[in-house]
Amino acid sequence: MNLEEKALNILLNHAICDYCLGRQFSNLGTGTTNLYRGQTIKTYLAMNLSSSLSEENIQKLQILSQSGSVMAKNILRKENISPDNTQKCYICENYLDRANELVELIIPKLKDYEFRTILVGTSLPKEFHERELKNKENFDTISSEYLKQEFNRIIGKKLANKIALETDFKSPDIVIEVEPLTSSFKLRIKPLYIFGRYLKYLRTIPQTRWPCRNCKGKGCKECSNTGKRYAESVEELVEIEALNHTKGKKVTLHGAGREDIDALMLGSGRPFVMEVIAPKVRSINIKELEESTNKSTKEKIEVREYRWSSKKEIIHLKSSAKDSIKKYRALIEYDKSVSGKELRILEKEFNNRMIKQRTPDRVSHRRADKIREKKIFSIKCEIKNAEEFEAIITCDGGCYVKELISGDNGRTKPSISEILNVQAFCKELDVLEIEDKPFIDE
Repeated sequence: MNLEEKALNILLNHAICDYCLGRQFSNLGTGTTNLYRGQTIKTYLAMNLSSSLSEENIQKLQILSQSGSVMAKNILRKENISPDNTQKCYICENYLDRANELVELIIPKLKDYEFRTILVGTSLPKEFHERELKNKENFDTISSEYLKQEFNRIIGKKLANKIALETDFKSPDIVIEVEPLTSSFKLRIKPLYIFGRYLKYLRTIPQTRWPCRNCKGKGCKECSNTGKRYAESVEELVEIEALNHTKGKKVTLHGAGREDIDALMLGSGRPFVMEVIAPKVRSINIKELEESTNKSTKEKIEVREYRWSSKKEIIHLKSSAKDSIKKYRALIEYDKSVSGKELRILEKEFNNRMIKQRTPDRVSHRRADKIREKKIFSIKCEIKNAEEFEAIITCDGGCYVKELISGDNGRTKPSISEILNVQAFCKELDVLEIEDKPFIDE
């Protein structure tokens, strides 16, 4: 069948709106819309049928009038024949006509956010897709465009006519998820990603929020109704100024590994990416954010090297943390006297030495029980007094340093306790340096 025969055949079988008829031939011709394409096809068919007003052609004009053909209705009225009422579109059920209504609902919500690019997505029940496929198969409309694409385009264009914006199919600032049947929508706001390094100067602050174990964050007597086991975290401290600047909803901190709560983070700091959820302001001065954060968190934490980041860098931080090299300072207590000679032997024993660590007892409730192999590059020791010595330990990322010292009841082998033949414990632990792999955004 040619285009004329195919279009007429479709309309004689179902009432089809202008949008959906135009979509059946959307790849034929350019520089127009499916709405105009559908109107033009119906007008041509009606004019063609009017050239010979036989009983058969009048019946076909009546059927065209059911699909809303203005030309078909006018021709029938001229012949003193009442046209049929326009029927609901078989494919879209005339929901495409709701585009203007949806746009008017969306615009006030968008005014709350700063953005440059959007992407519209449409959610429809599967029966719409099934009718569309059935129509495509029955009439071989290989040039047709899907209904969702039309919805997305119409709403996108109508929004663009009212607000200055661009469509971005890869990484839009806002995704608008539209549900035409309920005249509702959701906004998915692209997070802001900010790279930085943090230093931690207190031994009472975890890296991220730590919900109360008793109430799971709901609030109870045990946590004084805070829902938290610890009052503050690095995540919450950097969040305060980040939300002040971006008017976002919350912050999630993604660190390159984590230190124990009672360990200081010194040196050049631990790399992290701060994810700001649902920011309303995107064009912030990132250096001003860094400065204001340091003013508000003085003597608790310090942040450095703020710059824009991405979700890719979060993946890089998480995957490369175990491959980094870390340097620690440990103040070690022991139950027997240790000589300088014994410490020199210890240093030699842990020169480029592989150790095996079974998941420590203290984290076994939240970590898989397995044996990890880690490399100890060096340990440098200095006696402080009769009961303590200091060790500078350079090792693989992911090494449990406290268990390297204590042995963890034989779960770490060899350990400092084992080599010295004493029972040693970590009294203080500081992270001095993290040698991380640079991120290359390809």
